[in-house]
Amino acid sequence: MKIGTIKVKRNYQIAQMVLDAVAVLIIVATVQCVLSFGKFITNQNQLILSVNSDIEGLVVWQWNLIWIFVDAAVAAVSLVMIYRSKKIPVKYTVTEENAQKYSDIYITAVTCVRIPVLLAVFELMAMHQSVMTGNTKNIFTLQIPLDILLSIIIIRFSLHRVKACQPKPKEVNFKEN
Repeated sequence: MKIGTIKVKRNYQIAQMVLDAVAVLIIVATVQCVLSFGKFITNQNQLILSVNSDIEGLVVWQWNLIWIFVDAAVAAVSLVMIYRSKKIPVKYTVTEENAQKYSDIYITAVTCVRIPVLLAVFELMAMHQSVMTGNTKNIFTLQIPLDILLSIIIIRFSLHRVKACQPKPKEVNFKEN
């Protein structure tokens, strides 16, 4: 990985390992919910068809599989953001001394933002499943706005951390003759 022409390596921290494990758990929960929902809808459709085989327009649960692909896309985008080479930022001074710290802050921010995004996808999946089963009352919650707010806070906090690791301007002392 590089920042401009400066080579940096991936420092895998314990907090990032925990966040990666939580992200995997959220993805597994999404897959489990989608497959359980599919089994439930299939059983309901079979029950309805056993009573009346002339019914059309039953719920098709396969559209719900898109949430698995959305989760995979979120994970893939975050991994690409972590491992691709980055341009040297215009706003900040990145030197050989602080490039590793800048990279670590960036990677931690991407890893942290992944969690609320995956939670928002999970909430959207739950809303979609509620609509598919005909439950359209009280499907909107504060979860998604809170996930967006949390992502913004993480990004702002990371920017403050980057500012803190900037090199201090050197003082110029003038000699008096």
